[in-house]
Amino acid sequence: MKWSLFLLIDYLFLDENTCTFCQNEYIYKYGLCRDCYDRLDYVDNKFLIGDYECYSIYFYDEFFKKLIGLYKFERRTEFSRIFAKIIYDYGIKKNLFDVDYILPSPSSRGTLINRGFDHIRMITDDFIDKIKPSYLDDFIKIKDTKAQHDLGKEDRSKNLIGAFRLDKDLSGKSVLIIDDLVTTGNTSLEMIKVLEKANVKEVKILALASERRVL
Repeated sequence: MKWSLFLLIDYLFLDENTCTFCQNEYIYKYGLCRDCYDRLDYVDNKFLIGDYECYSIYFYDEFFKKLIGLYKFERRTEFSRIFAKIIYDYGIKKNLFDVDYILPSPSSRGTLINRGFDHIRMITDDFIDKIKPSYLDDFIKIKDTKAQHDLGKEDRSKNLIGAFRLDKDLSGKSVLIIDDLVTTGNTSLEMIKVLEKANVKEVKILALASERRVL
């Protein structure tokens, strides 16, 4: 596996029977104890980004922010398996994997070098062999952009212009974009623009969390 070294290190130093977050209580579900699991704010939202449906599983509150932060910025890669199970179960429940391609929101080369791993791809790698669609590997990020969470609303939109490229015809094909977080939706919108230029038939977006609570 591409990320086997990270996962091996996690395995050697993590008690598989205790909560991945608090590391005190026994696991209840998704690698979390009952108390930590109950802190997840399940919203099961569906809303539009442009003309396309976006599904988000949890509300992006302070607790979920901590979970994502531990994974992305402190390299607690054991969380990838938790997020993978959550996305897989939700995708099966909502029949979201009935598409031609899975597209993990890509990171720039600079981000991959600094972080040391592709945080979305690591999640989807955990279940890609269990589902029918394959990766849309031709879709890449060609621009080293600033972190979206560090920018204001206007700058977030400008930051992503020309960031993605796809050299493939998608006529008659459907794509599921997978991301960890949806805020303004600018990342998804820029990806959709590239997919539409490739004549994509249908796009759906699935995010672990969003700041939107209203259906």
